[in-house]
Amino acid sequence: MPSAAASRVPHSKASKPEPTQRIVALAFDSSLLAQEAMLAAMRLQEHGLLTVHDAVFVTRHEHGQAEVTSSMDPTTVAAAVPSSLFGALVGTLVAGPLGFLIGGVLGGGGGALVARLVDTGIPHKVVGELQELTKPNQTVLALLVSDIAGMAVIEELRRFQGARVVYAQLPPASIELIRTALAEHRET
Repeated sequence: MPSAAASRVPHSKASKPEPTQRIVALAFDSSLLAQEAMLAAMRLQEHGLLTVHDAVFVTRHEHGQAEVTSSMDPTTVAAAVPSSLFGALVGTLVAGPLGFLIGGVLGGGGGALVARLVDTGIPHKVVGELQELTKPNQTVLALLVSDIAGMAVIEELRRFQGARVVYAQLPPASIELIRTALAEHRET
């Protein structure tokens, strides 16, 4: 009979699965309301009830084209800084002080370019669809989110009655919950 020590399986830390990221886009009749919704999402993130990976505002003025503003895409800067440092180090080793400058600029630019080409935020195709869906005098807020604490988010959405879901990568039941929360009229 094997001993208790021999039958134990060593405990290993299982790698945490990557959270499922979902895109949700809401249309607002006011850019201020869209910005307020963004602040609410950031507040939910601060309390651990939601994780916001990227956010894009699409605004269409009365007689103009849609204007896209990406409010969270740190990938480019995050890639450029270490690339600049590495490029400066290699440049210094190869060409001295002038190499420091040239290597830093080339390394940073290359890192930023690679980060731009490998987009980890809301895909450009989705942003293009949102530009087409945005009506005049309307602002759409698109969020790339994960770790959604369902009912806490729904409660927060009730503050934005009148907003509409224009795009969502969510199960149909979740989309219906959001639509219901945005349509509810509550007595205060």
